[in-house]
This record gives sequence, structure tokens and C-alpha cells, in this order.
Amino acid sequence: VSTIGETFRSRKQLTDAYERHYKIADALLRIRSDLYLAGILKRDFLLDPAQSHAAQYGEQFTQIKQSTAQHLTTLETLLTPEEAPSLSRLRAEVESYMRPLTQALDWEPILSGTIQWELLKLQLKQRSSALQMAGDLENLNARDLAMQEEKTRLSENSFRRFLWVMAGTSLFLGLLIATLTVWHMRRLERHSEVAQSELRELSHQLVKVQEQERRRISRELHDEVGQMLTGLRMELGNLDGPHACQDPAFHQRLLATKRIAEQGLRTVRNMAMFLRPSMLDDLGLSPALRWQAKEFTLHNDVPVALSIHGDVDSVSDDVRTCIYRIVQEALTNASRHASAKQIKLSIERHARDVRAVIEDDGIGFDRHKMRRRGLGLLGMEERVREIRGTLDIRSQPGRGTRICIRLPIPETRNELSSVNSG
Repeated sequence: VSTIGETFRSRKQLTDAYERHYKIADALLRIRSDLYLAGILKRDFLLDPAQSHAAQYGEQFTQIKQSTAQHLTTLETLLTPEEAPSLSRLRAEVESYMRPLTQALDWEPILSGTIQWELLKLQLKQRSSALQMAGDLENLNARDLAMQEEKTRLSENSFRRFLWVMAGTSLFLGLLIATLTVWHMRRLERHSEVAQSELRELSHQLVKVQEQERRRISRELHDEVGQMLTGLRMELGNLDGPHACQDPAFHQRLLATKRIAEQGLRTVRNMAMFLRPSMLDDLGLSPALRWQAKEFTLHNDVPVALSIHGDVDSVSDDVRTCIYRIVQEALTNASRHASAKQIKLSIERHARDVRAVIEDDGIGFDRHKMRRRGLGLLGMEERVREIRGTLDIRSQPGRGTRICIRLPIPETRNELSSVNSG
């Protein structure tokens, strides 16, 4: 804003100076022209013997006087106080030049050649003096324009220095602000990293607590409630004897009660297996995945091709739980959202890691166009990140989805001791 304002101010000063110069030059030019016209008019009047033309000369002379007075007034408004004395002298010379002609208009016709010659010489002398004053004013005007141009040049130089100072100050302040901003951003990033680390730790603890709670509830459902329902079913079986058959109504109610008990027992076992199958802890990952694939195919009528290579049952509990939960979430998404017709599940154990691949032939999706990720995908990423694994999800509309998991296997003490001894 300061730069634009200063630029316009300098431009306006120079424009005003040129405009004033041109107006003064125009007024002086018109005054000089009026003096020449007045001289020609005076000469013609002195040389004209006919007195009848005096009125015509008087009208022309009045117009010239009015024009000269108007231009002098214009000069008076344009000139500075320092130039006022020159204007006063010019006005006096012009009036002195005009006065003889004003007087001559009141004379009798002039017949003497001597008087005419004297008046003409006086006219030439006064006109030269007036023109000299006009020239002085014009020189003064040119000098004033040169001074104004010099002032403008000095103002531009000062303004240029001001720009350099402002540029340096702005650069210094910009660097200072940038440094403070970067420092503050780094500080916020450190706080953010600490907060994210704490949130991940909290998430990990919540997942562990959730798994422990699921394991406990699953075992209680399987052991306590399942045993109670099993005992109830056995007691109902004991009641189903010869005495019960004698009463058909009682026998029908007994059979219905047995069916309800069996259905409740199946429901409790399914709930326990859904929360956390006991075979995952007792038998390992392979039986749990086979049971999960079988149950999924049975309930959703979508075949799951399962292939397992290597010993995946001896991996740590964190790795077993992570793979099982991710496979469970992937199968659920394939059934609910992907409309898959076939699913392939491959688990391989290598020397340092376990790799799992889940593929389906569903409708797929575009991750870049998703407004937000679902809780299922977030849960997968968090589970894999907590045990320092990698998760790669590839999907395209109409081409299905492929989920690749790579989980590192911690080295056991025996492996470490063998490596050290080697």
C-alpha cells in the first residue's frame, strides 16, 4: 500500500508540474500573440488617415486588452509567490504598451508624419520590453519545471531507497516469522507424535483388554453356561421315559423343552466361538481358520479356498490373534459389502515372518475416492501396526479386493542362543 501510494504521489507531482508548465507557456504565448496583434493594430491605426475607422480599431483593441487581462489572471493563479514580482513587472509593461494606443484612439486624425514616426518608435520600444518580460517569465517557468523535475528525481531516489529498506525489513521479518513458524510446527509435531504414540499405546491396550475380555467371556459361556445347558438337556433326557409316554401332552412339552435347550446350547457355543474360539488358544491358528472358513461358507453360501503352508500354530499369541481377527473382518466385509462369489485365503510361514493373503472377486472399491475409512480398515491397520507388520490393501471397482499381511515373528531364546554360539 505504501509503495502504490508513493508511486501515485510521485506520478501526480510530475504530472501537475508538466500541466502547470504547459498552462504557463500557453498563457505567455497568448500574451506575446496579443502584444503582436496590438502592435499591428497600433501601426495600422497610426498610418490610417480615415478617422471613420477609429471605432473599428477601438473594438479590436478592447478585445485584445480583455484577452491579455484574462491571460495575466491565469498566470497569477499558476505562478508561485516567488514569481509574483516578475508577473507584476510584466503586467506593468503590458499596460504601458497598451496605454499609448488607448490615448491615440481619442486623438484627432494624425496628419503629421513626424508624430506618427515617434509613436511607432515608442511602440517598438515598449513591445520589445514587454516581450522581454514575457521571455523572462518563460525562462522562469522552464527553470521552475527543471526544479520540479529535480525534486521528483530526488523523491524517486528517496523512494527507491525506501523500497530497499522495506524489502530488507520485510525479508528479515519474513525469515524471522518463518523460523518461528517452523520451530513452532516442529514443536507441535513432537507433541503430536507423543500424542499419537500415547493413543496407539492406548489403542493397543484396549485391543488387548478386549481380547482378554472376549477370551474370558467365551470360556465362561463355553464352560459354565454350556455345562449348565448340557446338564439341563441330560435331565430332560432322563425324564423322557415310559412314564412320559403315557401322557401325550406332557411328552410333547418335554420334547419342545429339549429342543429349546439344544437350541440354547448351540447358540451359546456359537457365541463363544464368535467371541474367541477356544481352539485358537488350545489347538492353534490352523484349526481356528479352518473352522472359520467352514462356518462362513455354511452361513453365507460363499466358498472359501483355504491353503496353509508351514507351521503357523506355534507363532505367538499376538500374531495368531492379529491374523484371525483380520481374516474375520475381511470375510465379513466380503459378505456384506463386496457381494463376493468366491474367496481365497492363503497363510504362509517363512523364517522371519508370517504372510497372509485374502482375495475376493467382489465389486471392489476405490480407496482414493472414499470420504473416510471404515472402522474395519482402521482396526486392521492398528492391529498390524502394533506388532510392527505391514498391511497392503489393493482394490479396484469391479476387480475385487486383495489384502496382504506380513507379520514379523519374534526370535525365540533358542534361536538367539544358536545364532550367538554359531
